[in-house]
Amino acid sequence: MRPGQARKGAATAGTLCAGVWLVGVLAGYSQSDLDLQQGTNGTVKSYYAGAYATWLDSHSGYYFDALIKANRFRNDADVALSDGSRTDGGYNTLGIGASAEFGRHIDLASGWFVEPYAQLSSLVVQGRDFTLDNGLAADGERARSLLGKVGATVGRTLDLGDGRSVQPYVRTAIAHEFARRNEVTVNDNRFNNDLAGSRGEVGVGIAVNLGNRFQANAGLDYAHGDALEQPWGINAGLRYNW
Repeated sequence: MRPGQARKGAATAGTLCAGVWLVGVLAGYSQSDLDLQQGTNGTVKSYYAGAYATWLDSHSGYYFDALIKANRFRNDADVALSDGSRTDGGYNTLGIGASAEFGRHIDLASGWFVEPYAQLSSLVVQGRDFTLDNGLAADGERARSLLGKVGATVGRTLDLGDGRSVQPYVRTAIAHEFARRNEVTVNDNRFNNDLAGSRGEVGVGIAVNLGNRFQANAGLDYAHGDALEQPWGINAGLRYNW
């Protein structure tokens, strides 16, 4: 298991082209707390399920990951109005996303390793009309994301014996959002929620191999760019091999 790649679900493996294929299913939950300008804030809760395939050549260290998943988003907003009053509301949307990643695991001395990689991911979320509790009407268009990323992971494998190991790691990357013009209309006023541009990302974490069947990971991630800042977020995963 590579650092940060633990996945929850069932998996089967086979060999092809001097490498090993691993396929499985996944499910999860995430929550994002949003702090916008002029006192407006919101929460996005995501429930998701999907499938993945990984190819790994243990001799060269090259690997390829592919993932597709469906999301159900619960969006809640608390909006500060220009007259000092507040209004709130919530709505649900569906989305589908996919990603592909290619990289190489390079072993160094004393258990250290480096893992350069490149990734391309996309996400489409359905548009939705909704009304806040004061009657304010909003029309959100279909949202799109196309994110490219290049980076590297550096870490160390600590062998605990009996097939168990621990891998602390640090990951850095440069990401670029290509999608533009994600627009929202509020009472006939159009706003462009454009997050296009580049940002830097850094993460620290630990991956734990508990034997032949169980692997787990946990980490902290931070991102900052011209269009957005993601404060430190927590992620965790668990994988079980049948």
